[in-house]
Amino acid sequence: MDKISLAGDLGSGKSTVAGILMEALGAEKYSTGTIVRSIAERMGMTIGELNVYMETHPEIDHEIDDGLKELSDVDKLLIIDSRMAWHFTKGTFKVYLTTEVETSAYRIMNANRTGEHAKTLEDTVKDTLSRRASEKKRYREMYGVDIKDLTNYDLIVDTTHITPAEVAKSIIDGYEKWRKDKSPVGAFISPLRLNYPDDAVDSELVASLSSMLECGQAIPEV
Repeated sequence: MDKISLAGDLGSGKSTVAGILMEALGAEKYSTGTIVRSIAERMGMTIGELNVYMETHPEIDHEIDDGLKELSDVDKLLIIDSRMAWHFTKGTFKVYLTTEVETSAYRIMNANRTGEHAKTLEDTVKDTLSRRASEKKRYREMYGVDIKDLTNYDLIVDTTHITPAEVAKSIIDGYEKWRKDKSPVGAFISPLRLNYPDDAVDSELVASLSSMLECGQAIPEV
């Protein structure tokens, strides 16, 4: 049975959207984030500290990834909230949720999960950027994959300026299209994310979108 894998930026709303998808589609959820948080708590570390620790202790990643591989043979509709399910779990509709780092930090602070944010928004932004860099480095070194390369995914949704319900609807609509021929759906990016005339452009996002265009994938705006 087909499955939906949800990867994305920190604070992009994966958990909230996964809950909506579960109810709408009658699916079950599998979250590696919950597993990682429990490991961090057991080891007395923040999530950021655990990410750095995992750079030199790959056995933790391997344990998590083995679980993702086993999901390939599960005959259920699953919503898999995981950075690497798109890579390890076969036959998934690969979704990436992206958002601006300031929005990420604000949402992380509001979620108030133990060990995941600093005391101020500015410091949480710094921690978020550090965690993103650590995860990207770890997965590139361990598996030779770039989790920020948007060509890895069937659908990209910018969650910065839309509600979780709107994100979920975009995913459900994309999933129905994908089921017909298993071809990539495209990307839904807010023009506000790219077109502030006085602000720096999100260069990493633009580079990934350019790669999608080179591969012939559509990039409609929302």
